[in-house]
Amino acid sequence: MLIVSVDLMGEEAVRRHRTAIDAAVAAGARRVLYTSHMGAAAASRFQPCRDHAATEDALRACGVPFTSLRNGFYAANALRFLGDAPSTGQADLPADGPVSWTAHEDLAEAAAAILADEGRFDGPTPPLTASQALTFADIAGQAAEITGRPITRNTVPDERFVHGLTGHGVPAEAAEQLLGAFTAARAGEFAATDPALATLLGHDPTDLPTLLRRHLSTPTPSVAR
Repeated sequence: MLIVSVDLMGEEAVRRHRTAIDAAVAAGARRVLYTSHMGAAAASRFQPCRDHAATEDALRACGVPFTSLRNGFYAANALRFLGDAPSTGQADLPADGPVSWTAHEDLAEAAAAILADEGRFDGPTPPLTASQALTFADIAGQAAEITGRPITRNTVPDERFVHGLTGHGVPAEAAEQLLGAFTAARAGEFAATDPALATLLGHDPTDLPTLLRRHLSTPTPSVAR
């Protein structure tokens, strides 16, 4: 059984994951697969990664074999954070670090391949990532090349970023949690790249310029965890 992580953070997310795991075991699942994160760790600076670590602990204790899909950081979030920078020419974001932004479509294909090859991975997988780790300076440069318009990557203080989010109606706790993506990135939590995803796909993962080209011709995607 494949359990897809909920779009929540904190104890409520972990509670729902435990409920799903218990239901899978009660239903007789031979193996439980779970969409985790490459940065899953109890000490992560990013709340969802702490949630994934707690869920992996529940999987270890559930009594049946499990596979934890250590997905790369979803590229949809990079596009969301980039926002309207391609039109304004200004990308105002906190200091970051390299992140191996990874396409949902590639991770979905990899999950299907692992489901079809039961037992290929026991426990956490290697990081399932794109081939490159990029900063927002890199992304701004790529977007500028695609649009033919200059984009300046401006580093803003963490407090200003949080204030900007809350000023647009984001709850303060959620704003702080989103900031955690940047503090974790600049600590190197999402910088790893690994060939495992390309091996599963049988081809190179989708690169960010390809996703940027699609993004610039479609509405902004919602944030995904």
